[in-house]
Amino acid sequence: MTMASRTINRYGLESAAKILIAIGLLLVIFSWILGIYYFGITGKITQFIVPFIFTCVLTILLVIIKYRYTIFEKYPYLMNLPSLFYRIKEQKGKDNRGIAFSMIFTVHSLVIAFLGLLSLILTISIGSSIKTGSASAYLHLYLIIVAVLVISVLLQYRRIYLKFVK
Repeated sequence: MTMASRTINRYGLESAAKILIAIGLLLVIFSWILGIYYFGITGKITQFIVPFIFTCVLTILLVIIKYRYTIFEKYPYLMNLPSLFYRIKEQKGKDNRGIAFSMIFTVHSLVIAFLGLLSLILTISIGSSIKTGSASAYLHLYLIIVAVLVISVLLQYRRIYLKFVK
C-alpha cells in the first residue's frame, strides 16, 4: 500500500464526540475532587491511584484522537481499525472514508466518557470502603457500566455500517 492510498480527507470530530470527551474529562476531574475529599478524611494517598491511572489512559486516548489522521497515514500498523473501515474503503469515495473514519473515533470518545464514569465510581468505592472500613458494594455498577459500554460501542459501529456500507 503506498502512502497516497492511505491518505484520506480530514474531518473534525462529530459534536457527539466532543460532548462525550467533555463528559469523560469532567468525570475524571470529579474523581480527583473526590480523591482529595477522601484523602482529607482518611489521610491515605491511595485515594489518588484511580484518578491518576484514568487520567493517564484518557490522556493517551485524547492524543490518539487528536492525531488520528497522522497516525493512520504515517504508521498504519499502529492502528487497530475495525474491518468496517476497510469495507467502506472498498465501496465509497475518499470523502465518505474520511467521514466514516472520523465517526469511528466518536466510538473512542464514548469510551473516554465511560472511563471517566468508571474512574468516578472506583474513587467513590475505594473512598467509602476506607471511610467505613467495609468492603464496597459497587461491583454491580461496574458490570452494568461495562455492559452498557459494550452495547453502546456495538450500536455505534452498526450506525456507521448502516450509513456507509448498506
